[in-house]
Amino acid sequence: MGQENEIQELKDRLNAVEQQLEKRSRGFKALRTGVIIILVIYLLMTLIGIFQFVSNG
Repeated sequence: MGQENEIQELKDRLNAVEQQLEKRSRGFKALRTGVIIILVIYLLMTLIGIFQFVSNG
């Protein structure tokens, strides 16, 4: 009986750790997506500025 309880506790701990890692990976993916969107907007604005500068010159 004692060994079965220990095995069940280990399974519960493993499930808890897996859930924490899954939450972290979702947060990282969201952060990475946000940074990529900001970089794309910045590059787009820079290209528009360069284009306007060249066309007015």
